[in-house]
Amino acid sequence: MEKQKFIRYNLIMFLSIILPVLLCFVPLIILFLIFALGLKIKAGHLAIAVLLGLAAVLPISVIQFFLPSLNILSSQPIIREILKSLFLYGLVEEVLKCVFILPMPKKEKSALEFLLLAFTMGLALGCFESIVYYLDHLQLANNRNAELMYAPIFTRIFSSDLIHMFCTGLCGLFIYSIRAKQVRITCVLSAVVVHGIYDFFAGFQNNLRLFAIFAILLAIAECRLKYAAVANPEE
Repeated sequence: MEKQKFIRYNLIMFLSIILPVLLCFVPLIILFLIFALGLKIKAGHLAIAVLLGLAAVLPISVIQFFLPSLNILSSQPIIREILKSLFLYGLVEEVLKCVFILPMPKKEKSALEFLLLAFTMGLALGCFESIVYYLDHLQLANNRNAELMYAPIFTRIFSSDLIHMFCTGLCGLFIYSIRAKQVRITCVLSAVVVHGIYDFFAGFQNNLRLFAIFAILLAIAECRLKYAAVANPEE
């Protein structure tokens, strides 16, 4: 009987915590292998990008934990949420990403290689943040003796991974443009606005959250356009 309880406890622990945490890393592992084996980006440089993404999670999480309690932006809930999304999840987070992109390996890197490293950092940040997001919701569900809804959580997690990846790519293009002495401030401004739009709509509990998908598509399009401008400045 004790053995059965032990096995059951460990199975529940694996299915509710360990397996979901491992699944959060699946996109990062796939991207890492594609970039390292398929596109021949140095594994050591990709590892540095992953570590920078991990390092960026702490200050971003701390700021996001404390600032939402400041309800001084507006008395109107919708306006307050828009401003909070643009300032907290847009401006603050993307500026911090730019700071952590600075130590990224840059010697003899093309715009494409630097963009791919920025993608890796962004996805790593998203994956580590997803773990925090998942464990937080798991704790809330346990405190309320409620069943955790996995589908909405993992939909949010993987969509968040994409917005982090492409917005960090835009920040990477901004840093690259500075080093190339052709500053493209519109790169980071696009990241701020698109990320803010995404988080605003992702916070809804109704069909309005579907507009977050358009924010992701906009981030992808902006990455393509800004990359073309940075890689071919003469055109």
